[in-house]
Amino acid sequence: MMKTRSLTSTLLFTIVALAAFSVWTFGSRAFSSEAALYSVCALVFLGFGGLSLVPSSGFATRSDITRFCLRFSAGFVAFSFIWSGLWFTFRDTFGEIAGSFFGFLALLAILRSGAVEKHAGLLLPTAIVFLWYNLGYYTGGLTYKVLQDRGPLGISLPFSPSTIVMLARLSWGLFFGLGLGYGLSSVLQRSRQS
Repeated sequence: MMKTRSLTSTLLFTIVALAAFSVWTFGSRAFSSEAALYSVCALVFLGFGGLSLVPSSGFATRSDITRFCLRFSAGFVAFSFIWSGLWFTFRDTFGEIAGSFFGFLALLAILRSGAVEKHAGLLLPTAIVFLWYNLGYYTGGLTYKVLQDRGPLGISLPFSPSTIVMLARLSWGLFFGLGLGYGLSSVLQRSRQS
């Protein structure tokens, strides 16, 4: 039953990630800046990310689910500001890595603020989410390049250039969602078991 809940949350979070990456895929030209685009993508996660993780959270009452979703949204705002701040400062892998680690530390601290097991450390859960997120994020980045025939692993697809770009962007969203969704789901499951 626990694994089914974790799998359900992972798949639901992946759908949310695909919806967020669809903003980039289909609507990037509608935004005047990169920051505006990132903000709208973050709004998708704010609205639906917490709901997608409810199966792993173990909460059943409406009030508990609402509090969990609000904590997730607050945590994701913290994550977004930290990640974006470091990304826009460094614009390199260091900014991505540092932003994700410190962002997840903040997100998990806020998520756990309402949990019974407040005494539990944050380093291990942050490391778990950080590992799975980076696995998904960088696998997605690799497929983004490969599908556009870039780099030594690049493949040439028999589609129009615009279709290839759409597929590449959505593939990044798919792997991003799978990685982060699994990381968050497994941390929520571990906290329920402890």
